[in-house]
Amino acid sequence: MNLLLLIGSFFVLLFVGIPIAYALCVSSILYMVIYSDVPLIIIAQQMLKGVDSFTLMAIPFFVIAGSLMQNGGIAKRMVNFAKSCIGFVPGGLAVVTIVTSMIFAAMTGAGAATTAAVGGIMIPFMRDEGYDADYASAVQAVGGIFGPLIPPSVLMVLYGVASGESVGDMLLAGLLPGLFLGVIVIAVVLYQCVKKGYKGSGSFDIKEVGSSFVKAIWAMLAPVIILGGIYSGLFTPTEASAVTCFYCLFIGIFVYREIKITQVWSVVYDGVKSAASIMFIVGATQVFGWVITREGIPQMVAEMFTSSISSPLVFLFAVCIILTIAGCFIDAVPALLIFAPIFCPTAQAYGIDLIHFGVVMVVVLCLGLVTPPVGINLFVASSVGGQPIHKIIPHLPKLILAIAVGTVFIVLIPAMSTALPGLLK
Repeated sequence: MNLLLLIGSFFVLLFVGIPIAYALCVSSILYMVIYSDVPLIIIAQQMLKGVDSFTLMAIPFFVIAGSLMQNGGIAKRMVNFAKSCIGFVPGGLAVVTIVTSMIFAAMTGAGAATTAAVGGIMIPFMRDEGYDADYASAVQAVGGIFGPLIPPSVLMVLYGVASGESVGDMLLAGLLPGLFLGVIVIAVVLYQCVKKGYKGSGSFDIKEVGSSFVKAIWAMLAPVIILGGIYSGLFTPTEASAVTCFYCLFIGIFVYREIKITQVWSVVYDGVKSAASIMFIVGATQVFGWVITREGIPQMVAEMFTSSISSPLVFLFAVCIILTIAGCFIDAVPALLIFAPIFCPTAQAYGIDLIHFGVVMVVVLCLGLVTPPVGINLFVASSVGGQPIHKIIPHLPKLILAIAVGTVFIVLIPAMSTALPGLLK
């Protein structure tokens, strides 16, 4: 009954519209009041413990960096470069949307920020070239899932903290799977665009490619600084996030000159608000996680799986199904923080590499960014594209299926996730 109260109250609060961080805290408090004599001050202590981490400082810096990129002209120049390279082929603008989203993801690590920044530019471009606005919005929503996959990634940082794995290894582990899924999505988008009769935009001009590359070179250097600095040992992932933040601020003010000194406060404030909501969820999930650990749920789950499933592969696919369903109702950040402490001990019992397991978890939860009713990318794409969600959803099944098929390959080929971290050890 105590377990039923904890889980049941959480979902009841969730479905009546209570924000997820409050639902986590309230259900935990309800459990403690009824079934425990522990003083409620433990709630505040656990929340503080949840965010009291040097590694987690990377999250607000990466989020603020994304806000600076969005307002500093970086996204616009990346779009222009990608458009000059491949915009002329049939369906080229849709491919540009995916490619630019992947590049922008390599600097922000967040799906919603990628969708907003690139979508605000690309959806009007696509609409002007004859694309259906609802299809353009769907392509951008899917393009935004690469934010949490391609390094740097907020979700990879959180998984590293939750599982005890190296954050640097987790960041690098998402690169090949992210690129692999990108190729699959691009192939499907090209097929759809050719079938729909969408033509390219303009013609290929090597001078324009060179000119747009020169203008975008400062933007392209950001991921080089992030990953190069981490793996050269120059700075930690957290320090890399701070360096990226100041680099984007410098580029936006002094190079592209699209951020005025008087605007810095408002741009940073927008990033801080987004980061604060993430950190509040992190603190709330620490409380919830403490309760479920005290209740012995991770051990119960491990025993249930190991007693009924003998194959690590079957376990991985079972986790994928559970997370796919959870991702439809819970945002990726709290879902990861709730399920990682539950499933990681079981994965270890099966001998599964936790880096590979983390990539699988993040990839599957990224599907939740574009699946109703919670899919944040859908709401952002709907907002920037000016299209109601019910018109965007019919264009998603084939794209989601393509990502699901790619996920199966990622599950079956652990080396795709572990190869790069292994090379640098």
